[in-house]
Amino acid sequence: MNMPLGAARQPDTATVDGSPAGDAEGSADDGSDRGTEGAVDGTAQGPSGPSLDSGGRPGRRDCNGKPIIGSAEWDLLTDGVRWNAETYLLLGCDPGHGPLSLDRLPDRLPEADRPLLRRMMTDALVHGRPAAGTLRIRRPGGRHDDVECAGEPVLGADGTVTALRMLLRPAPPA
Repeated sequence: MNMPLGAARQPDTATVDGSPAGDAEGSADDGSDRGTEGAVDGTAQGPSGPSLDSGGRPGRRDCNGKPIIGSAEWDLLTDGVRWNAETYLLLGCDPGHGPLSLDRLPDRLPEADRPLLRRMMTDALVHGRPAAGTLRIRRPGGRHDDVECAGEPVLGADGTVTALRMLLRPAPPA
C-alpha cells in the first residue's frame, strides 16, 4: 500500500463530542486546504462531502472527484479521539455515537482481520513505527468493504508514543 501520511490532505476533524477540532494545538490538521464541510452523519452529502456508491458503500471519490480520505487521531495522554466525517463513513460508524476508542476498533472487523490490526497497533504503539494494511470492515447483511489504513505514532519529547494518527481510504476494487 502506498499511502504516506504526510502527503495526504488532512480534512477537518470532529472531537468526541462532534464539535469541530479546528486548529487546536496538537491537531492533525496542518491548516492547509481545508476539507470536508457539512454533515458528519456518514450519509451521502452535497458537493463538499463524502458519498456512497449505488451499493451503499463508501465511494472512491466524492461528488467533486476528490478521493475520500478518512483521518483519525487517538491521543493516548488525554484519551481524546478525533475523526473526520469520512472516517465514520469508511468504518461504518454512527457519528451520533462518537468515534471508537482504539480498544473498540477491532469490533468493526471480522475475526480473521483482527490479528493484522493487532500487529499494526503493536508496530505503531509499542515499537513506534509506521504501520499500514488493508482491513475488511463489517457491514450490515454480512458484507465487507476493504479499507486501506496507514498509521503513524506521534512521539513525545521523551520519545514515547503519545498519539496515533491514521489515514483511511477505500481499497481499489480487486
